[in-house]
Amino acid sequence: MAIEEEFMPDAEFEAVMADELIEMVFQPVVSLEDERPVGYEAFARGPEGRLHSAAALFHAAAEAGRAVELDELCAHLATRAFRAARTSGLALFVNLNPETLSNEPGDGVAPAYADLMDESDVVVEITERAVTRRPAGLLDAVVDARRRTARIALDDIGVDPASLAAMPLINPDVVKLDPTIIRGATGSVSHVINAVLEDARRRGAQIVAEGVERPEHVATARSLGATFAQGWLFGRPGPLPVTIRPSDQRLARVEPRRVARATPYDVLIQTEAVHPTTAAQLNAMSAQIEDRALGATDPAILVVNIGDLLNLTDDSLIRYAYLNSIGVEVFLVGHGIPFTPGGRVRGIPLADDDPLRRERATLLVGTDYGTGVFGRLRGRGTDGPIYDAGTTDDWDRVIEATLPLVSRVKNEIAARGDDAAPGDAR
Repeated sequence: MAIEEEFMPDAEFEAVMADELIEMVFQPVVSLEDERPVGYEAFARGPEGRLHSAAALFHAAAEAGRAVELDELCAHLATRAFRAARTSGLALFVNLNPETLSNEPGDGVAPAYADLMDESDVVVEITERAVTRRPAGLLDAVVDARRRTARIALDDIGVDPASLAAMPLINPDVVKLDPTIIRGATGSVSHVINAVLEDARRRGAQIVAEGVERPEHVATARSLGATFAQGWLFGRPGPLPVTIRPSDQRLARVEPRRVARATPYDVLIQTEAVHPTTAAQLNAMSAQIEDRALGATDPAILVVNIGDLLNLTDDSLIRYAYLNSIGVEVFLVGHGIPFTPGGRVRGIPLADDDPLRRERATLLVGTDYGTGVFGRLRGRGTDGPIYDAGTTDDWDRVIEATLPLVSRVKNEIAARGDDAAPGDAR
């Protein structure tokens, strides 16, 4: 039986929604080459009082069960203001709220975002929270947004190491460094930044330094390889200027990853050799991948297809829960697997007739490496099942094999109070 969620009435918030008492303000994103804007990011502000800040506004919306409505209203208001300002040659940066994504894979971006993407240039900003909370809807939205010519920005890089694990899957056009990076307030900055810069160089993504408030922050941003910046030094959130001279520098566009509608075996058999392998041998090969995940010093994603719940041991589940506790996002695939197998491990249950039931795969994706074992049931031998199995250490191929599995994850939202409100700004 479904459980109906109760929402608290809030007359002040209801009045804000009814009368559209929301002001959209815009902050420039500038080129560090000529310090002129390449675009503006949209933020929401409520009326003076309790609901003025974006954080308070979106918290009230969540409490009232109207977060999606508020997000779509903000998107429409931002579109209207941007059109009225006749901002030709500039990009509109908008935050993608995970709660606005459809619950069903394949639906793509919500109507409000589709309307925004009718503009010449839109940059959709997402955070790692969207990847870990609603991966299926997010990946479909990313594909749909790019089909509509939008660019993708991965936000909050550096505030949470898990955001780095999301980068290979999203393959963003733009990466936005959290303000704590520029202000030197984050521990182990060099390790995080090196991973970001390496991936950006490899993929052709551009880097935006957020929180630039003083001239010395500009020097720091340039030293880190940032080509764009955002912060009070270049302008606080406010109305769009009447006259804008756009930068001569243009936003890059990264070749998006293709999400294959195939199984990992179908993806990897195209380039990798397979050999007859017993179940015990396949388990040992998979254990080697999991051991590497245990020793990973970077954020990583581990996707394990066990085929059937019967193949899951208590020791394995304990290991997956531990991996999750040390920063590895774990997705467990199999027939009979619950959506929440244990801890924060994400389950992907398979239907009776799903071809993945005849396959096994253990795929590990890090910030700059990928490794995997895959196999398909061939038949039964005297000692049990025999698989055609192979291995790969090709990062791109492992990602290509991982995406179809992650895109199956049920879109669930964890009701955690520490989730930042979308559209928040100082």
